[in-house]
Amino acid sequence: MRDDQTVAEMANEVLLRQAKARADRNGEPIEAAMSVVVGTEAGRQLTGLRDGPHGDEGVEEWQVGIARQRARERAEALGGRLGEEIPEYSTHG
Repeated sequence: MRDDQTVAEMANEVLLRQAKARADRNGEPIEAAMSVVVGTEAGRQLTGLRDGPHGDEGVEEWQVGIARQRARERAEALGGRLGEEIPEYSTHG
């Protein structure tokens, strides 16, 4: 993964690496291996990332956004268990 890489580029790189490994292992053409790889659950998830709304984002930017979202969800879940409302936090960046 490169610092300047987009989510789409990262997903394509992973899909290609998996397809190449499968092709090498099974002696099948890379195209056939790619078809199998994108048909797996992980392949569908990577394809969704590649083709989804975050595909053009930088990987680092996307990862920070995911981390913020998960932290927000954890805080909301904790607040719900405690019967409290969680205040909105300002995010910088």
